[in-house]
Amino acid sequence: MRILVMSLIALHALAGVFWAGSTLALTHTSPSHRITPELFRAQITAAALAITAGGALWGIAIRGAHGPMENALGIGALCALAALGVQAGMRKSPVMAQRIAAVLLSVTVVCMVISPYVT
Repeated sequence: MRILVMSLIALHALAGVFWAGSTLALTHTSPSHRITPELFRAQITAAALAITAGGALWGIAIRGAHGPMENALGIGALCALAALGVQAGMRKSPVMAQRIAAVLLSVTVVCMVISPYVT
């Protein structure tokens, strides 16, 4: 079980770092610049991996607990899902989608980082 949890944490972190990092980097893209289909697929794949691994971690580690830490993680998870929805749904305005998703993913990262310290 320990190796499974460590593997899920690694997958969640690596996929999340790529997803959030590439999204933040693309916020500085000119609106006339076209985001390549390859990068879009890589972002959506990383998002799916991060969300799936995070969901599995939630099921293993949280197991129905309710408290301030779980609330912070839940807010972060909802922001991540919203970011995925924005990125997948706003194909006609990809730079705006990246900017909105960047804000949501920033909230997600902050929620994950502060969750152990929320009382």
